[in-house]
Amino acid sequence: MPAHIHLSIKEPGIANEYYPDEINFDDDKFLIPHFKKHPQENRGGSGVVRVLLKDSLQVAEHNIILGLNIPNYPRRQSTAIRSGLPVGEDQPSFTPFHAYGPDKGTRTCPVCKYGRYQGIIYFVGNNPDWNAMKNWLVFLEQQSIERQKYLKVYFVYGNEKDYDKGVREKQLERLGQALHIQNTALTFVPSFADRDSEVWLNKIDQGASNTFIIYRNRNIVDKYTDLKPVAENFKIISESLDRTRGDYFDLPEPKYN
Repeated sequence: MPAHIHLSIKEPGIANEYYPDEINFDDDKFLIPHFKKHPQENRGGSGVVRVLLKDSLQVAEHNIILGLNIPNYPRRQSTAIRSGLPVGEDQPSFTPFHAYGPDKGTRTCPVCKYGRYQGIIYFVGNNPDWNAMKNWLVFLEQQSIERQKYLKVYFVYGNEKDYDKGVREKQLERLGQALHIQNTALTFVPSFADRDSEVWLNKIDQGASNTFIIYRNRNIVDKYTDLKPVAENFKIISESLDRTRGDYFDLPEPKYN
C-alpha cells in the first residue's frame, strides 16, 4: 500500500462529516499498482500530489473541492452548459493530431509532456466562429509568451462536420501561419467523442462555442464555457492564470538514491 494521509471535512451548514480521497504521492512506487486494484473515486478531487524540494523540506500542494463526488452532497441547480470535467479532477491524457506550432506532426499528449507546470486547453467543436477563434488564439499566444515556460497553451479543434484529416491539418496550418503562432499548439481530433485519441475522456460538449480548461500539475483548477473574445473575458482568463499559478514552480524534485 502506498504511503498516504487521511482527511475529514466538516462544512458549515452540512449535516455530516465526510471523507475526501486520501492524499497519495506521485513518486511512490506502490501508487500505480494500488490504483489499478483500487480505483479512486476522486472524492473532493484528485488526492495525488507532486513532491518538490524546498531547502531541506519536501513540499506538496493539495486542493480540496468541497462536495465534489461526495454522495448525498446538496447540489445547486445550474443552467450553464456542462462541458468538461469538474474543477478538482485530474486532466486526462489524450493524443490529438498536432497541425501547427510545438510538436507539429506528432500526437504528443498535452498533459504527459507539459503537465509539470500550468496549461490551458481551448476546445472548439461543431460551432466554430473563426474570427472569435483568431482573437482568442492571439490572446493566448501572448499569454504564453509572457509566462514563458510556466504556461503551455493548446487549441483543440473537434468539429465533426465534414471531417477530413488532410483538410483539417492544412486549415490549422494556414491559421497558424496567418497569426504568426509560435508557442501555441494547434491540434485537432475527429470529434470530442473520439476514442482513438481518448479526447472523449475530457467530456467536452460538442455544441458549446468553446470550453477553456486550466490545469496545474495535471489537476484541473479552473474552467470556462462559451466565452466571447472581449476585454472582460481576456481579463477573466488572465486573472485565473495568475490565481492558479503554482507557488513552487521553481522548485526541483527530490532525488532518491
